[in-house]
Amino acid sequence: MKKLLLVFALAIVALSARAQVYVGGSLNFAAANQAAQVSIIPEVGYAFNDNMAVGMSLGYANDESITWLEGASAVVIAPYFRYTFLNAGPVRLFADAEFQLGIISEGNQSATAWNLGIRPGLALPVTEHLSFVGHIGRLGYYNNTFTFGVNGNTFTAGVYYSF
Repeated sequence: MKKLLLVFALAIVALSARAQVYVGGSLNFAAANQAAQVSIIPEVGYAFNDNMAVGMSLGYANDESITWLEGASAVVIAPYFRYTFLNAGPVRLFADAEFQLGIISEGNQSATAWNLGIRPGLALPVTEHLSFVGHIGRLGYYNNTFTFGVNGNTFTAGVYYSF
């Protein structure tokens, strides 16, 4: 039993040596039709290597800061898979394939909605542990409709800290 625990502990240490965990998130703020549109989305993720990562976003959005909410407020849960397809010097271009689940509340009513989508993004490492990250645009499917959006509501900016 002691040998099994030792092997398990060594396996975790070996995996952790190469693993890269990151935390951070993004913020979106826009003003349209005299209403503030805000989303605050913290994230945590795990990078398998320089090109692939998985993560989870959990946050709050109101109005049309997430286009498929159609004017309501929601708690949004969004697991994603990230693939970096260009690593050119300090610039990294990637795409997130994500599934968003929104728990929507509007007045006294609540509902659940989901969305599948791909969001392109850009990461600019500042130091070994700190990066600025932005997303713009979204190709998605919700409500039996395919959508493509590139506007102020689809732009998010954030900061990641990698351990």
